[in-house]
Amino acid sequence: MKTVGIIGGLGPETTAKFYMQIISLCQKKNNVNRPPILISNVPMPFALEEKFIKEGEGKKECLSLLTNSARQLEKGGADFIVIPCNTAHVFINEIRLSVNIPVISIIDETVKAIDRKNVKKIGLLSTPATIKNKLFDKKLDIVLPNKTEQKQMGTIINKLINNHQTLRDKQALFGIVDTVSKKSGAILLACTDLQLLIPENKHHKIEIFDTMKILADATVKELLSLKSP
Repeated sequence: MKTVGIIGGLGPETTAKFYMQIISLCQKKNNVNRPPILISNVPMPFALEEKFIKEGEGKKECLSLLTNSARQLEKGGADFIVIPCNTAHVFINEIRLSVNIPVISIIDETVKAIDRKNVKKIGLLSTPATIKNKLFDKKLDIVLPNKTEQKQMGTIINKLINNHQTLRDKQALFGIVDTVSKKSGAILLACTDLQLLIPENKHHKIEIFDTMKILADATVKELLSLKSP
């Protein structure tokens, strides 16, 4: 079995849930061993994290932290790397260039999962930084929340990362889902923290794609594949 390296801490609760999803999926598929997992918890300052999520600023500082984590995981023995954070994929090319092992893209895996379901148009819920950098725009026909809702999404996600979410935040998020779903056939939770408020397929009858679950499935598939000789 391969060893996966996780660039985590964005945020910590989501990383913990992602870790447990991998353990659970491996037990269901393999039922022999728990998988070898390395986690590098990115020591990102709260102010920098908030600035990047809400405004897409502070890229240079963020990139340095992420590539440092990638190198640590490679040195620790990881065979491949995953990043359970959509917004961090702004730097996917730079992260890949910083190491000599594969880095699986949550964006590419999500697009493949949506294509398999033949979804033509999908509502995108994400950080303002993900929207600003058009991470999904070139590959999917997306519907976005309005400007006010996008700003609200940034606040909700930042509170989720810092474990400060409230019932009001959940209600506000459901309201955004309702608005966006009227213009699309499905919803994409393009922020792995959002599954903390909206479990997959638990909101009304609209199909919900959870990027964290999609990445977990792809991670386990790679974990259980054979190492190159």
